[in-house]
Amino acid sequence: MMIERLALKHFERGRRFELQEKHDEAIECYEKAVALEPESPDPYLALGRLQAMRGQFQTALSLLDRAAERSEDGQIREWRAYVYGRLRRYDEALADYRAVLDDGDPSVRVNLGRMLLALSRYDEAGEVLDESHDPAGRQLLAALPRYREFQGERLDDMRTTRYLFGRTLLLGTLGDGGLRPTGHRYLLLTARHVALTLRRLTTLIGQRGWRFAGVAGDGVHHRPVVRAAAELLELPQVTPDDLDPGDLEADGVLLCSAVVKGSAEARRIEAPWRARGVPVLHVAVGLIPDGDPDEDEPAVIGFAGRCAAYWHRVESFSRLVQDRDAEDGPWPGFRVGPAFIDPNVDRVVGAILEAARQPGSDPTARSILTWYTRHAQTRAFAWPPAAAREEIR
Repeated sequence: MMIERLALKHFERGRRFELQEKHDEAIECYEKAVALEPESPDPYLALGRLQAMRGQFQTALSLLDRAAERSEDGQIREWRAYVYGRLRRYDEALADYRAVLDDGDPSVRVNLGRMLLALSRYDEAGEVLDESHDPAGRQLLAALPRYREFQGERLDDMRTTRYLFGRTLLLGTLGDGGLRPTGHRYLLLTARHVALTLRRLTTLIGQRGWRFAGVAGDGVHHRPVVRAAAELLELPQVTPDDLDPGDLEADGVLLCSAVVKGSAEARRIEAPWRARGVPVLHVAVGLIPDGDPDEDEPAVIGFAGRCAAYWHRVESFSRLVQDRDAEDGPWPGFRVGPAFIDPNVDRVVGAILEAARQPGSDPTARSILTWYTRHAQTRAFAWPPAAAREEIR
């Protein structure tokens, strides 16, 4: 009994450390509990959960297997199913999720649907998700028509995620194209980044035969992109008061933004146009997501992740200056410098246009745009305005 009480004491201390997000201390306590009471399932579950949260999935699986040998607790099966899924052992994940489907946790049905989608078992996934009342389950069900397009293609890059759930077209940027998840990585969008996005946009417009009455934007932050796009496309700059919706049967407006902070800001930027019934195709060079992809974010995006335009650095993460003596704050070795806004719009636009007109091939653009010929349920392809106007209604 003394050993059992001591094991329980270590386990409870581990829980307190875990609640305080002191995971190293929690793991040490849980391991002591296992050593003292190796037949108890709870410390194994706790250790497996923490290792899974750290991305140590093989270690987590071994621990969760030991927990499952000692208990039929549905929570163990649910966590093990999650780990199987991360290891892409989908059939084994299915077995565990099915075993706890009737336990009442709505997330189990959602995750079961995810595993079926990963296995391309779309009809079964539809049946499972159709009974889900969880918002995540309804979102997956809405994305099912697009999931059906994927056969042998990866589903874990940024482009696919935004397409599945936001029907967003991601043009990419320099380097890897901006198509992979970036986590907390930050990107300063230089004149070359902006120019590359606009060049790809110009190519897309030419391929699709899109027409616009003009180019518009929202304030000084976005003005350089608006002016550069207008010059490259040889279109006028317009405001909501310049246009009569009755005159726009063939042409809508290309709405250009620099960096948009989430779907809420995108809705605000589009609101004056939509209030007048003017169809807009909203393009953002950068998007800082404020949640999962949805159909309120701009229809066409260059880069999705934490970013700032080089002429408009006002967010704290965009003003980091290396300082080896800085120890406080979330970025050791850096301090947050003053906000920077370049007021010389002519200079900024000139740099973007100069970069856009530099000769050179862009092989990534071809692969990106070809990808969308196979996945055409993107919102941007609802253009021209006759189709876009139906979305407004």
